[in-house]
Amino acid sequence: MASISVTDRAADNIRILAAAMVEKANSGHPGGAMGGADFINILFSEYLNYDPKDRTWVNRDRFFLDPGHMSPMLYAQLALTGTYSMDEVSKFRQWDSPTPGHPEVDFARGVENTSGPLGQGHTMAVGAAITEKFLKARFGDWMSHDIYTFISDGGVQEEISQGAGRIAGYLGLNNLIMFYDSNDIQLSTKTDAVTVEDTAKKYEAWGWAVMTIDGNNADEIRKALDAAKAETEKPF
Repeated sequence: MASISVTDRAADNIRILAAAMVEKANSGHPGGAMGGADFINILFSEYLNYDPKDRTWVNRDRFFLDPGHMSPMLYAQLALTGTYSMDEVSKFRQWDSPTPGHPEVDFARGVENTSGPLGQGHTMAVGAAITEKFLKARFGDWMSHDIYTFISDGGVQEEISQGAGRIAGYLGLNNLIMFYDSNDIQLSTKTDAVTVEDTAKKYEAWGWAVMTIDGNNADEIRKALDAAKAETEKPF
């Protein structure tokens, strides 16, 4: 485990790269990408099981980004792990760039899903978790791997994510771990202008284990991920 200062500096690098991408392109959404930097840094550096020399390794853990507009966060993290160059990152949102505004699936670079319409990444992650359960039942524990996903306020409001959340809880997909970036604000309004529901209680009612944390605190992120990996009956 890296020291707190090293961890914070790594997350700050992701924030700086994300902001620089949007600034250079004069287009994009920096806020969410900067806010999620602490989580994605801890996930990729300490928890996600993958081969940096072979991103297509069949037994890798998967990370699905639901809010595609937060792509600068993902590109910055992947650049720091070696699959994107600084030149490619600097061409964010440019014509024929490998770093489009919304990520396009590219397993070799570590992009597990094409994203755009909110809620679809949540659904794809649930599908991947079901697939992992099938493969493990068919071929044995050596096929075991975890599915991680990141969702925002807008994503949990979409109807497609409601169905995904329900089926994940019903099936007891304990191999599914989702980070919900609850910041109570969207592009043009606060979330309470469009919804008054308690998202944590909603997911608990669907059969999920839920933990509320400070998403910018590295220690709390670690505690949540440790608890999620220890969960044996429910998605987290």
